[in-house]
Amino acid sequence: MSAARRAASATALAAVVGLAGCGGDSPLDSLKSVNPFKQEEQLLPGERRSVLIGNDPIAETTNQPARIGAAVARSDWPQAAGNASNDSGNIAGSLSGGRVWSVRAGEAEGASFGVGVSGIRVSARPVAANGLVYVYDPAGNVSAHALANGGAAWRVNVRPQGETASVSGGGIAVDGGRVYAATGFREAVALDAASGARAWTTRISAPARGAPTAAAGKVFVVGQDGVVTALEQATGEIAWTATTTARGAGLLASASPAVSGNTVVVPTTSGDILAFDVATGKQSWGASVIGGSRQAAVTGLRDASASPVVSDGVVFATGVGGRTIAVALSNGETVWQQTIGGAHTPVVSGNAVFIVDLEDRLVAFDRAGGSVLWATRLPTVGVSRANWAGPLLIGGRLWLVSADGTLVSADAATGQVGQAGSIGVDGAIPPISAGGRLLALGAGGTLVAIN
Repeated sequence: MSAARRAASATALAAVVGLAGCGGDSPLDSLKSVNPFKQEEQLLPGERRSVLIGNDPIAETTNQPARIGAAVARSDWPQAAGNASNDSGNIAGSLSGGRVWSVRAGEAEGASFGVGVSGIRVSARPVAANGLVYVYDPAGNVSAHALANGGAAWRVNVRPQGETASVSGGGIAVDGGRVYAATGFREAVALDAASGARAWTTRISAPARGAPTAAAGKVFVVGQDGVVTALEQATGEIAWTATTTARGAGLLASASPAVSGNTVVVPTTSGDILAFDVATGKQSWGASVIGGSRQAAVTGLRDASASPVVSDGVVFATGVGGRTIAVALSNGETVWQQTIGGAHTPVVSGNAVFIVDLEDRLVAFDRAGGSVLWATRLPTVGVSRANWAGPLLIGGRLWLVSADGTLVSADAATGQVGQAGSIGVDGAIPPISAGGRLLALGAGGTLVAIN
């Protein structure tokens, strides 16, 4: 495929997650595009239960406080959603809100990435390990920056020779001294984490949908064609592939697999959450985050856009299909379900599961039964819908960023929102935390550290 055709395909697929609005009230408004990799839909193994559109479950809020789990210090953030199981939990620390440094860490195609988005945005979450923060951008650049001051350590372009276009999709993960990039150029690449030296490159079936997950000696990549590829970390050799249903538009650079024990849990654009054996790729069960939210009914989207979280043997997952679920990791049996969905990865801590739903409400579910403990409408900042991204739980407070670069926190116990401040970048994606700092990456490629 030529660079021009690949760019066109990527643009047709590109969808903005959370913070960067697409000209309407919500980034979801523009996601009814055609997927050039769409296949004939096949029924995959696993139980799927439809949920009818009904009353808003928020109306049944119990208005009870959430109990937060103990805070754990986190010096690194090696995977897109924190760790291999995507279970970031309650991170030890207390943010002052003071901006320590900012650097231009990535390149984006286009000039405006606030509420009116143009071009191809930086959309892959950064990762951090051993005092370095790593960023991947649509031009195929992987860069490393010092966590202490933002100084550049190295920068490598992994775009294939002869390619000139910027493309959506892809992301990075760090494990075992290497940075693994799943790219929008149909390749997976391994780089030395300290120097950026390339270890191997492997061609995959389609451009990567989002960031890989590197764990258990393998790198797991989900393509925009729905194919899951497991590569050997040591050599880049393909260990196995598995086909899932790729349906319609999908949110790129949004969701990554979760690995726990001998199971890898994969989110798909069809709204399925599928579990595979890490060693063989054999599918063990399937569940669905297609629900009945009002927003999902309007957009027609089904994407399991958030990374699934595995915590204490339970998988928590949500998506723009309008449903949040808890299922057993061992067999996919439903623990609970709610017809409230979100575009971003949940946070699980104590007796609660936290999400930002499709109507910009911060919601706390009871972890055991799924009832709504509390729900808080997030502030509208300059637009009719602020497109908040997160949350990130630090020191018992939930932190979020909005499309215009507003940073806000809420008490995780009650949902009470505190004062808002600006981080100075538009179109930021869900923030991460490493080394006692909050790190936010804007759609234009600016990386900001908050002390």
